[in-house]
Amino acid sequence: MAIKPNNPAISSSHIQYTHPPGILVSDYYNKGYGYACYRPEGTKDWLIMYTLSGKGLINDGSDDLLLCSEGTLTIVPPGVPHDYFTAEGYEWEKLWAHFIPRMAWMDWIPTSNTEGPIYHIRIDSEVARHTVEYAFRRVLSYQLDSYGEFREELTLNALEEIILLIASQIADKKKLDPRIKDVLNILAQHYSDNHQIEELANKVCLSPSRLSHLFKEQVGDSIIETLTKYRLKQAEKLLQYTLRPITDIALEVGFNSPDYFTRQFASYYGVNPSQYRKQHTQNKS
Repeated sequence: MAIKPNNPAISSSHIQYTHPPGILVSDYYNKGYGYACYRPEGTKDWLIMYTLSGKGLINDGSDDLLLCSEGTLTIVPPGVPHDYFTAEGYEWEKLWAHFIPRMAWMDWIPTSNTEGPIYHIRIDSEVARHTVEYAFRRVLSYQLDSYGEFREELTLNALEEIILLIASQIADKKKLDPRIKDVLNILAQHYSDNHQIEELANKVCLSPSRLSHLFKEQVGDSIIETLTKYRLKQAEKLLQYTLRPITDIALEVGFNSPDYFTRQFASYYGVNPSQYRKQHTQNKS
């Protein structure tokens, strides 16, 4: 298949991944058979597509082609070789966007549910479909019209709504054990406290070993890893919206050692707290 002319995506081979979070390009397409796009090296950005009608096919290198029909949503991560095209005898009507996610989205963007690295799901709920379509159309509206200095934020917020909607549907399907939900609530509400697994287990009437196993199985992270994430996310907000010293922030969110806080923050966010605060201040200026 021929490479689509004027391909808007960031090529993974010749452009560095230096863009701040944002929508790089988005559009509405209704393309007949013959429309195709081939990216042998993937892209540096993320691609999200929502099919309104018709049929399209996506090949991510696995044995099976992924069918895009009415109500299907597809997310292609960076660096994934892929090609997609309109199915023979059909038109393919879709909304799409290439984007760089906000850091917080990385906890919400779903992982692959296919044989390859692509996430691909058909949304059954009519209400959810309308919500996704409306949010996508707001992405397009904000990008095309003039909304002054807040246009980027409005555009990102509309896409964030889609990401959160999909994440919430996945969370609902997980059907967490009520005892694990209780522990999550305790950690979220009292993230700065020192928690012992034995005490948490006693509160939900489980043995410590059973709680640890069940929590890891259902949440994906250990209790300590989850508590650390809650603390780091709170610290991120304090770095963004206050001028409090980093040492004070570390202690307030539950880290006894500022040096350990700095290492954990850098591991999670890719930069240390000082750099993160500086970048955030620069982006606002």
